[in-house]
Amino acid sequence: MLRFGLFRLLAVLVFGVVIPWATVRLSRTIGAPLTLVGAAALGLAYGAIKADHPWAGEGLADNLQLMGVSVAVIVGYAGVSLAAARALVRFRRSRP
Repeated sequence: MLRFGLFRLLAVLVFGVVIPWATVRLSRTIGAPLTLVGAAALGLAYGAIKADHPWAGEGLADNLQLMGVSVAVIVGYAGVSLAAARALVRFRRSRP
């Protein structure tokens, strides 16, 4: 049986409701392209902060890869959130 504790329930609530809602609200304020650029900047910052290896030699390639993956994940998450919100709006408008 699947057990959900308070931490897991909060994680599902934050990543499934709060962050997508905030992303859509932000995109309505500043526009979708700027929201995605902001998500890319957030991904670069996260990748730079989480880098463990030195920024020279072999560690540079690993750090750049971590930053690239971070950007791809966060921009993908924001893009999916915006696409789902647009699909819901279209679905609501198409119903009689």
